[in-house]
Formats: sequence, C-alpha cells, structure tokens
Amino acid sequence: MATKKSTSVQEDMHPADVIAALRKRGTSLRKIAIENGYSHIQRVLTSPWLAAEQLVAKALGRKPEDLWPSRYLNPADRALAFQQTRKIAVTMPHKRKQQPQKLTHEVAAGSFGPQSDGLTHPNQ
Repeated sequence: MATKKSTSVQEDMHPADVIAALRKRGTSLRKIAIENGYSHIQRVLTSPWLAAEQLVAKALGRKPEDLWPSRYLNPADRALAFQQTRKIAVTMPHKRKQQPQKLTHEVAAGSFGPQSDGLTHPNQ
C-alpha cells in the first residue's frame, strides 16, 4: 500500500536546501541580491518572484522550474509574469574604496584640545 502523497508544494526545493546549495557554490541570497541591484531576495524562498527565481536558479546552474515546479504548473500565469516584467539590464558600478583624506598641517602636527581654535590664549 503506497501512502506517499505528493503535492506540488512537496516537489518544490526546500528553502534550507536552496540556501545550502548556494553555500556549496560559494554564494548566498544576499550576495546574489547585491550583485543584481536588490537589497534582499529572501522572499523568493517562500513566494513566487520571477526575477529572483531566475537569479537563484542561474547561480545554481538550474532552471527555476526545476527548483520550484509548483510555481510553473500553469504556463499561462508565467507567460503573463514574463510579459509584465520589465526588461532591463542591471549594471551596477563597482564601488571604489575611498582614499583617506590627506591631513592638513594643523591636524598632522597634533594641535588638538581646547586651545586649538586659532585664538591667542594667555597660557600659551
């Protein structure tokens, strides 16, 4: 007697398995998000998000429908999502490390303290 009942939700990759697979590949949801101009994409683990699904699947070398088959049961829904998704190329400039500002002569000479206001004081 077979008691295994398969539902579409059970076929989806478990969120912990997605995170583990990303870690094995040396990346994370946070890294993927930042590289593609998002602040976070964790929501993709529990709810449909076309763009984020594609990013995660690409990082894992798979198709989104392999990771979350329940989200792709109705092709018409996904076709509509593709039509409504803006086609943009995300290009993020690489952040440069800021060079430390050069110190002025006064700061470099160590003229700190209450008498460094440039005024003449009687105890100098």
